[in-house]
Amino acid sequence: MPELPEVETVVRDLKKVIVGQTITAIDIIDNRVIKDLSNTQFKRKLKGKTVQSVTRRAKGIIIAFDSDDYLFVHLKMTGQLIYGAKQNIKETKVVFSLSDGNYLNYNDQRLFGWLIYTTDLDTIGYIKTAGPEPFGRDFNCAFIREAIKTRKVPVKTLLLNQFFVAGIGNIYASEILHRAQISPMKPSFRLSDIECERLYDQTVDVLKESIRYRGTSMRNYRDSKGRRGRFMNRIRVYNREGKDCLSCGDKVKRIVQSGRSTFYCASCQD
Repeated sequence: MPELPEVETVVRDLKKVIVGQTITAIDIIDNRVIKDLSNTQFKRKLKGKTVQSVTRRAKGIIIAFDSDDYLFVHLKMTGQLIYGAKQNIKETKVVFSLSDGNYLNYNDQRLFGWLIYTTDLDTIGYIKTAGPEPFGRDFNCAFIREAIKTRKVPVKTLLLNQFFVAGIGNIYASEILHRAQISPMKPSFRLSDIECERLYDQTVDVLKESIRYRGTSMRNYRDSKGRRGRFMNRIRVYNREGKDCLSCGDKVKRIVQSGRSTFYCASCQD
């Protein structure tokens, strides 16, 4: 699933090319990705609208129009927003024609993604309930120390909790904890002040580093031009079970926590 760095990469790309563009036509190939509206309603709401901004909230993309309404896109597991030529592949579900002669293609192999038209972002539960942004003022060492006081869940599980902090998924949770030298099994309330500082610092650093390398393409993720992200070349533990830890040379281990694979180094993460 695209996580915060992948979604942020797409948002930054789209800002450069679709802001100021008008939607001139919409081709809906599979309306199962469109929520709450019929094909006719969806087209009527969006055709002729001019894009004013493209922003991100958690793992969601918010396309705002000059008419004070929005298209909210959640890529989920296999969603893609590809700008350029019109695509005609089996994964293509919706194609927006733009006034510059290009197209914005929404592809989704497994149909888990959402396209939601709304005039009020507060009506979208995902946006209302998402925790603080990792790069925002509300997420800091003091917040972490206060939030973990009564949390007995393992710290890896806490990082995946979108109510605790927005946008972090399985890949980055493992990477953050490895670089912070914290065991993924450690109960959250047992983190020391120094560990809270390392957790905060590495959360910010790992996510920013991944954005610089345009995200991680393990499977389906592509940026807005259809290119793979390059952060997987810098991954230290995720999906490296049995391989040498890049910090100490010991073997990377894998366990399952809350139904998700966790990768870690027992020597580096005590």
